[in-house]
Amino acid sequence: MLAIFSLLVVAGVVGFFFQPVSSVNAITPPPLPTIEGSVLTPEFGFHANPKKMVQNYLFREMGVARDIWRSQYKTLATIDDVKVYQQNHRDFFFDRLGQLWDKTPLRPIVGPTRTKGVVGSDAFRVETVLFESVPHFYVSAAMFLPDETRFKPPYPTLLIACGHEDEAKAYPSYQKAAALAATHGLAALIVDPLGEGERGQRLTSEGSTILHGTEAHYILGATSILLGRNTATFEVWDLTRALDYLESRPDVDAQRIGVAGNSGGGMQTAYLMALDDRVAAAAPICYLCGFYDHLIWKQGPQDSEQNIFGQLAFGMDHADYCLMRAPKPTMIGTTTYDIFPVEGAWETCRYAKRIFDRFGAEEKMSIAEHEDGHGWSKNLREATIRWMLRWLTDRNIEVVENESMPLCEPDELQCTPEGNVASLKDARSAFDLNRDYNDQLLVLRKEKQATRTDAELRATVRRVAGIRELSDIPRPSVEFKGRLVVPNEYHAIAEAKRLVLKSENGDITLPAIQFLPKETSKEIVLFLDDRGKTADMTTINRLVGRHETVLSVDLRGLGETKGTGARYLNHNLLGTDGIDFYFAYLLGKSFVGMRTEDLLSVARWSKEHYGKPVRLVASGESVELVALHAVSLEPTLFLDVKLEKSTRSWFDYVNEELPSYPITNVVHGALLEYDLPELERLTQ
Repeated sequence: MLAIFSLLVVAGVVGFFFQPVSSVNAITPPPLPTIEGSVLTPEFGFHANPKKMVQNYLFREMGVARDIWRSQYKTLATIDDVKVYQQNHRDFFFDRLGQLWDKTPLRPIVGPTRTKGVVGSDAFRVETVLFESVPHFYVSAAMFLPDETRFKPPYPTLLIACGHEDEAKAYPSYQKAAALAATHGLAALIVDPLGEGERGQRLTSEGSTILHGTEAHYILGATSILLGRNTATFEVWDLTRALDYLESRPDVDAQRIGVAGNSGGGMQTAYLMALDDRVAAAAPICYLCGFYDHLIWKQGPQDSEQNIFGQLAFGMDHADYCLMRAPKPTMIGTTTYDIFPVEGAWETCRYAKRIFDRFGAEEKMSIAEHEDGHGWSKNLREATIRWMLRWLTDRNIEVVENESMPLCEPDELQCTPEGNVASLKDARSAFDLNRDYNDQLLVLRKEKQATRTDAELRATVRRVAGIRELSDIPRPSVEFKGRLVVPNEYHAIAEAKRLVLKSENGDITLPAIQFLPKETSKEIVLFLDDRGKTADMTTINRLVGRHETVLSVDLRGLGETKGTGARYLNHNLLGTDGIDFYFAYLLGKSFVGMRTEDLLSVARWSKEHYGKPVRLVASGESVELVALHAVSLEPTLFLDVKLEKSTRSWFDYVNEELPSYPITNVVHGALLEYDLPELERLTQ
């Protein structure tokens, strides 16, 4: 019977294979020199830059997905075709956002009204607003209202979503957009997003924010993914409830609500306008530019919430956010020198405009470009308000922003006594909401365990992690690439050979070293280490000294093929593989699944090549997680397995105060179906 061996296993249970070296009759060879970059080198005809191997493989997969999307787009010949497409894409989007919350009382707290500007000329009024999108989960906002002497309520209203600015609703460009709306007869509500403005999710004992901006979004995203959620889940829900709040106000015309935002706010705008029919007009600024042909290749995946699991494999490009709301008025804002490629914004508009034309509404899909860098510039603010006035009030007028328009000081827009919702007595964070759901899923998984067979569990694990049946995993081509140069005294005991295992049409190459004792080999050991195949030569030498044949392998994205990371990911908390993780995530793939297939492929080859099942030794959280999956799914390939360290359960990871975990170790929606203890049970 297969057993899991770890440091937690009681001493004495482990057999001969795991006895200390001193207790067996074996010659301990001298340490090998450090071996680096010894397999995937250009002179052997493989990858010139092995660290780009995984990314290049994923690029090929994205090219396939792009061609499929283009084919799907060409089928949208009639309005009926478009309506089916819209519903399918909405259903997919909501599914990938995961479980939302019940709509509960908003319990809004509205602050006193302040008047800015000259009454009767360019005046507007400002109120602070605090509401609960989920009980005790507070959303801070600011409401800009027209001068009642010039414009009478109920007002057409603009909901403004903020990008990644620490000041959020107090940031000048958002205030200016809201004030410009109010001076032209539109109310405007600016909402602080998670981790910005007053919405810090983690505070020090002194009350300062620990996590903010993109960092907060990435950390939240890493734990949300396991629950089948996304950072976008929270942002979409907050804006959905913001619409509910606007509908509840008697001074707002609920039939005439628009939404606009810049950068990360442009993304939020794109999501909300695609998913909520209450958005009568929309203007996503400095975001939409096309995934397949532009953003992926030029900038790579952006923040956690900008990547929806499997959207590229399903066929959801930036243009689809516009298509999903056709024929409702939509204007893309872009800048000539934006970080989101301007040519992609125009192409996205053209894709969408052709579909709007099916409805006879080509004029309702438009684009505005300003010669500037990334940001909601004055020209784009004017274009946005002009667009909203056209479609929310039927007024086609020139809009000019007053250069001397007064702004509020940050403290005038402060909704909470301490300037942070997390300081409120009963406040809950997004991490708290995830922990609540984590507890609920634990109960549901236990109920499933009571009736689910081992075969059903294995099938579920394969489906969720994306692991094919062994018969469907490509067999690698294996080439030995010569001996390593080792000291003479070592060579008398064992020899070391380079070899490579190539699969996935040659796109994936797994570098390996075979350590072969001169005496008859007793067992075959498949050795994995998070740090790389030669990082722990002490253990390898010990195994060889026991006359074990050792095959030490780098799974994809580890060792020689480990990616170098992306500038916007916290490497200390989430590892260096963020950009490659999100490439895979957009394709509906998990690194756990891909690496498990690598391991199964190597184990199958080893069993066939050496004529016996392998002993598996794994050291490091990433490879131990993969080992658990592989052994639980295909136990006949392995004689036994030793995990050198203790592997955290995903349940415990989600519940950590400040989650720190390689992001490549998470699987979207895994905790809806299984956790690591259930895999351990399968290996008993």
